[in-house]
Amino acid sequence: MKKAAAYARYSTDQQTENSIAFQLEKIQKYCAENELLLTAIYKDEAETGTNTDREEFIAMIEAAKRREFDCVVIYDITRGSRDVADWFNFRKEMHRLNIEVISATEKLGDISNPNDFLIELITVGIGQHHVLTTRQKSREGVAVKAKQGAFLGGYPPFGYDIVNSEYVINEHEAQIVRKIFELYAEGEGYNTIINKLKGIKGKRGKPIGKNSLYSILTNERYIGVYTWNKKVHKYFGRWAGGKPNPDYVRIENIIPPIIDMDLWEKVRNRMNDNKKRATNKAKQEYLLSGLIECSQCGATYVGHTSTNKKGYTTRYYYCGNKYRTKTCKAKNINADEIEVFVNMQLKAYLLSVDFKEIAQNIAAEINNASPDLSKEKKELAEITFKINNGMKAIMDGMYFPELQEEIERLRSRKSELQDIIARKESNKRKVDPQKIVDLFQYAIDNWEVDKKNIFKYFVNKIYANPDGSFTVHIGVHINGCGGPQYTLCTIHS
Repeated sequence: MKKAAAYARYSTDQQTENSIAFQLEKIQKYCAENELLLTAIYKDEAETGTNTDREEFIAMIEAAKRREFDCVVIYDITRGSRDVADWFNFRKEMHRLNIEVISATEKLGDISNPNDFLIELITVGIGQHHVLTTRQKSREGVAVKAKQGAFLGGYPPFGYDIVNSEYVINEHEAQIVRKIFELYAEGEGYNTIINKLKGIKGKRGKPIGKNSLYSILTNERYIGVYTWNKKVHKYFGRWAGGKPNPDYVRIENIIPPIIDMDLWEKVRNRMNDNKKRATNKAKQEYLLSGLIECSQCGATYVGHTSTNKKGYTTRYYYCGNKYRTKTCKAKNINADEIEVFVNMQLKAYLLSVDFKEIAQNIAAEINNASPDLSKEKKELAEITFKINNGMKAIMDGMYFPELQEEIERLRSRKSELQDIIARKESNKRKVDPQKIVDLFQYAIDNWEVDKKNIFKYFVNKIYANPDGSFTVHIGVHINGCGGPQYTLCTIHS
């Protein structure tokens, strides 16, 4: 007896002839009459049929890949999808997995047969046409209301209440909105403003945070401007890239303003200035991004640019936890200094070694590695435990040089073990020594034009120490050559 999975979908909570319960009843009856053993039921309630991003639908697909059933039974095609492309993608995937798709109310043929394909295409197309027609009528109705400046549902902006579909100023909230605009115009940052708000909650009952502040400071409703549908956000359930919307509505002087134009312009000017500075900062390149790890807390260092009062900029790397959680006091590292150091040391190393000899040694060690990993994994777990305890002790204020030296020794051994494990686990993939040679040669030939990628190829990890020094582990990332990361040497600043 064939094993069957039932799939049902309904887009509202109302109980009609197309409800979940009704669909499953018909599917169960069909299975009983056709000697199918129903072993699984998947159902998506209150889900649209114009896309396949549905939890239960996805779960069913994954189960199909595991061959947990022989066929999928649905009530009708529209329960599977109302989108032509999605439906046939589903059908093709099931066909590939040799899993039959059955409708309890319709005859589904072979999609490779032209006539059967045409019948299904028409059926799904009619469903999609219905969705598009309904959506268009709804959109047109909403557009009429929008052009009248009417409230269209949801939560009103903080500072307003809705009375008879019209915006009415909530004076208590409006005072807070004015305060936010004034503080920002005076030069205060988001964190300072949030602290001064002392946990004031927005319309949704949550404290006003950075995202809420940005929404408030950019909302034209506070100057009396009603906007609707600026961008086209979705197309058949998928993002359309925020393209300009031809139905965009913008009406001035239809909402009672909370903010005057002078204050609004001050805020706009500051936001534009900040945007320009952020753009300029983004142009700064950080060659070692993602490669530096804090030896105290284990966080990755990130690049940052600061500008003093005289306009001079300084690039540096700082601990991610130092910025995000304020739980680490690691020293910042001057970006120019560490990048010059790594550049000189790495280039000197590459120019001093025999590419072919290194490639042969790496390939031989990896290709002949033993698959037994129990010993290495046990040691790795023990070392990781010791490192974590040592880092915790440092974070608790128990720093002393001997402890830091021991952590550095353990980290070096951890790196070695990780390399060994990675090599052994990749034993099934043989490493081609010539590809390693090519990677070395690429670095020499393209040093100035592709330095950031070359650093990623040959710098395995950089550990930043509490005293501001750092330890560089030079190696080679040979994933492109059939193997893992391989450590070659360690350099101390």
